Formats: sequence, structure tokens, C-alpha cells
Amino acid sequence: MQSLLNDPAYGHKLRQACHEVNRISSRLWLDLWPDDSVPRDTPHSRIMLGAVPEEEVRIPAVSETTDVKADDLVVVIDTAGSSQPAYDILGVLTGREVMGLGHVTLKVARVVSTAAKTISVVTVPTPADGWECDLANFADRAYDSVPTTLTLKTKTRRIGRLGTVEKVRQRIREHALFNEWKQEYENAKDVQRGAQEAAMKRQADEARRQEALRKIGDIVNRALGSDLFCMDAGGQVVFGYQHRFLQDAVNLRVHLAGLHALGRFTDDEYDLVRDQLAIAGLLPARQ
Repeated sequence: MQSLLNDPAYGHKLRQACHEVNRISSRLWLDLWPDDSVPRDTPHSRIMLGAVPEEEVRIPAVSETTDVKADDLVVVIDTAGSSQPAYDILGVLTGREVMGLGHVTLKVARVVSTAAKTISVVTVPTPADGWECDLANFADRAYDSVPTTLTLKTKTRRIGRLGTVEKVRQRIREHALFNEWKQEYENAKDVQRGAQEAAMKRQADEARRQEALRKIGDIVNRALGSDLFCMDAGGQVVFGYQHRFLQDAVNLRVHLAGLHALGRFTDDEYDLVRDQLAIAGLLPARQ
């Protein structure tokens, strides 16, 4: 993906498309979670004020494995390594504040199974992970090929229940921004496909170019009985040390003409060599 963003033909257009998807999906995602009207600058300032939100705007904590079942979505919060003090995040912040936290490790996961004291989950992409998060099929794709087993509450971890996959998807589809997101998402996918196809074409063209150069290199080197032409690691033509003077196009043209006059090439080989060297930019095109 990064190479496509740096593509000279598509990079700028793709970055713009991705930025627009990110802008809409991030807003839509946060809007899914309940909030209140208490004025505060940051979630931390709410904690300092002691303005605990009402229960209906908080994400319910998972305290027992019976609180969740397969195909529920949970948010897993880990404050390990955070500069903020450890506190009961789910109990003192609204759902929207929790889902927008930036100073803790926060992941959304799909429950696969439960046991007496643990739950098994797979982490799913959210808009915070990038524009490719497919909200229309949210939680279909997982980062983990093997589920992770979690104990419910540790010194630094809290787990909250977000609802079933289907209910969260329904809220996404019913959001006022969903159709706009879908249009921009499909547009970004189209731009990405165009960039990928262009990159594949360039790779194929380059492979053909290198193959043609290797072919003429074989012809010329065979005629000389020495390695006039070599290919470097980047697929560019380089001249053997004893032939560096041929980097000058005039010298190269005269040298090849002399080899042809001596019968070292057939006429067809001579034409092929000159044409391919012209394509490689080592000789001017034949008139």
C-alpha cells in the first residue's frame, strides 16, 4: 500500500481518497457510541471533576464470562505503559470517550468462545486502523488467524461489551453518514485498483525491457567475446570496466557500426541491438 501512495501517477489521488474515507469513517465510528452533554476539555478532566456519566451512556464492563457470547463485540483496553494513572475507564467515561482514547492500547475484538474464566477473541479492524476498514461488513475480517485467550480483568486490562456484531452493523448502516462513507470507500477502492494495475503494468514492461536488454547483451557479448554489457541489481545496463568509453552514445554507435562492418552481427541483429539500446536511452532512435 505504501508503494502505491508514493506512485507518481496515482499517489496523490489515492492519498486524497484515503483521507476522505478516514475523515468520514472516523466520525461515523465515534458517533455510534453514547455520550452526554457534560462540558469537559478531555476525558481526563471529567475524571478530575468527578463527573461520572450516567450508566446508559457508559460501555458495560465484562466482569463474568457469562456477560458475553460468541459473535459479541468487545473493546479491550490496556493501560500498561500509559502515562495516565490506572483507573476504571469504563466506569468513569462515556462510550464515545472510551472509543476515542489515545493514551491507552485499545482494540475491538470479536468473541469466538468463552470458558469458565477466560474468553477467546480475534481482533478486528476499526476506522482507527486505516481507511480499508470495511464498515459495511464490519468484523468479517480479523487480524488474528488464531484466537487470543484473555482473562477478564487484570491490573491494567478492562473489557467492555459493545453488542452483537449484527447490532453494531445495523447501527452503522442506519447512520446518516453511511451512504457517503460507502461512496467514498468504493471510490478509494477504484483508485487503489487503478494504481495496482498501473504498477503491475510497469513491472511487466520493466521485465520485458530487461529481457530485451539481456538478449542484446548476449548478442553483443558473443560478438566481442567479452562482457561489454552487464545488468546491475536494478536492471540497468552497465558497461564492463574496459568498455566505459562506450557510455558516450557517439562512441557506442561508432563501435557497433564497426562490429557490424566486420561481420560480427547479422543485419537483423544489428537493427535489434540499435533499437533496444535506443529504448534503453543509450542510443538515439534510428531515423
